[in-house]
Amino acid sequence: MSKVNSFVKALGREITDLVFPVYCLNCGKDGQSYLCRDCLSKIPKLNEQLCINCQKPAPFGKTHPRCVSRNTLDGIISALPYSDQKIREIIAAFKYSFAETLAERLSALLIQEMKNLGLSGYFAEFKIIPVPLHSRRLNWRGFNQSLLLSKPLSRMLNVEIQTELVKRDRFTKPQIELKKEQRRQNIQGAFSITNPSQISGRYLLVDDVVTTGSTLNEIAKLLKQSGASEVWAMTLAHG
Repeated sequence: MSKVNSFVKALGREITDLVFPVYCLNCGKDGQSYLCRDCLSKIPKLNEQLCINCQKPAPFGKTHPRCVSRNTLDGIISALPYSDQKIREIIAAFKYSFAETLAERLSALLIQEMKNLGLSGYFAEFKIIPVPLHSRRLNWRGFNQSLLLSKPLSRMLNVEIQTELVKRDRFTKPQIELKKEQRRQNIQGAFSITNPSQISGRYLLVDDVVTTGSTLNEIAKLLKQSGASEVWAMTLAHG
């Protein structure tokens, strides 16, 4: 059966490549990836890490002492500026055009930023939680982009991914369409902890984009209320 599944997956990839030829989204060059190696090295990087609450510069991405609480992340690391138009286009292709092959290269940018900050060892004791999608959106898209980003990170840190602890219960409007206060209200009650007794230690949330931080802070709040000692996040872009 595994050989049959492998054959079907390989055939699916060949058909997809035939119908949707692979080309670099940045320079347009034909190749094996939607982001070629040259463009990967030249893509604009985030100049400095920002506090999840006040959005001001924060050393190593750690939430400022005056901003942190039991309802917030303890810190966040992002690799790219979401204000850059080309980066928005690349992430949109990753999320909405089903360019799953982007996952490895985009995750590599996040891993490199973590290494640049000297935090690889710090996160070695964390457990990774990809921000979950509602079942309706997951069925439509066919994959969770946060989980795809988490897999290379998990391998690099040699830590486990936990996909069952946090559940998205309510289908919500896309956060991108809402203002800051609307985003906070939109996401309230959208998530739940499936088994609070299993929560312990430190957690690393992974998502593609953070803007106001409403989604990530909502999950961090639930994890801390259930016994998590520390909750950080990593996202591709911040803006």
